[in-house]
Amino acid sequence: MEASRRNLVTICFSQFGAAFSQNFVQVFLPFLILDVSPYSPKETLLWIGAIMGSATFVASVTSTFWGHLTDRFSPKFIYLCAILANILTFLSLGFTTSLSAMLVIRILQGIVGGSSTLALIIISSPSRKETVSADIGLFQSCVTLGQMLGPLLGSIAAATLGYRWAFLSASTILLGSFTLCLFYLDVPRLDRESRVRESTMIDNRVLLAWFLSFAAMVQISFLPSVLPNFFQTFAIEQTLGLKLAGTVVMLYTATAMIGTFVLSLMSRRFDLRRMIVVLFALAILCQSLLAFSRGIIDFTVIRMVQTGLVAAVVPLTVSMFAGASRGGTLGFLNSARFAGIAVGPMLATSVLAFGNLAGVCHSISGISLLAFLGLKLFFKEPKGTLPSSKPDRIENA
Repeated sequence: MEASRRNLVTICFSQFGAAFSQNFVQVFLPFLILDVSPYSPKETLLWIGAIMGSATFVASVTSTFWGHLTDRFSPKFIYLCAILANILTFLSLGFTTSLSAMLVIRILQGIVGGSSTLALIIISSPSRKETVSADIGLFQSCVTLGQMLGPLLGSIAAATLGYRWAFLSASTILLGSFTLCLFYLDVPRLDRESRVRESTMIDNRVLLAWFLSFAAMVQISFLPSVLPNFFQTFAIEQTLGLKLAGTVVMLYTATAMIGTFVLSLMSRRFDLRRMIVVLFALAILCQSLLAFSRGIIDFTVIRMVQTGLVAAVVPLTVSMFAGASRGGTLGFLNSARFAGIAVGPMLATSVLAFGNLAGVCHSISGISLLAFLGLKLFFKEPKGTLPSSKPDRIENA
């Protein structure tokens, strides 16, 4: 196997491990915080939002920095350092019950959370033009698979082994990724030409697209932080809820993956902007309907439909700009993912601390409605830039 293909396979396996371990922990983390918190329920909710959202929020700022380090150091060396740092932070989380210590560790996780940025640089730099889309598509598929399987096994591990051993399990998975990359990743230092990046073009269209992607990611990411509270309204006991949480998250992650794939293929036959408008409008409706759920079954079904619709909005929105091939612009749009993932849990727990679950659902619908109106009223697509006939640019779901 040639070096570039071996690197691709190695990176895909390692990023599957990284996504798996992150989501493995994310699903039981709010339950752990509820168990060990010495604070009132309202204060605990604020802690949950801060602890869960801090890592991704910091990563949205630092991920670009990790990419710039490849100018000075070997990408393999930096990538291994990022994985090793995450192993140590997961181990640290397993040996503390202090919420302030958890918050500090999660912030450190965000600082060293640039492995996905490095992985994309390693994959895309040696790729030929005719294979780069397929390579990145395979990379994203492995990440999504890890996001889908992690919550189910994470909730089972926490319920059967306990929180400490669950954290140790996550560290072991990452150790496997580290070992694989140590022996099979062979990446030379990037040459100057491969590191050239075009300047970022920020205009009203880009800002509106950023806000739309941000709102979509808030819809996707808010739920795990308040899932225990939804289960309480359904009269589900906490131990059973811990086991069910992984199943619920896995189910709606699966529909997100399927929806993104199918809707991306369908986009070749429809006007891309109109398709995004319809998908986002239906997702907003489902977001509001969550507030009227009366049981775990209808709640899960509505959530599965919602994520199947809204998960496709982000890659479809980015694809409207992909034809220009502006690395800076696409990088700025991609930061909306990190920002939405960070803000989602913090917003949900903050609203719930001073309101109720219906308020959480409707406040997120309100933010999404603002983004929808901005797209509908003010987003003007220049002629000749719509890449709807190029589905290979929409595989980065």
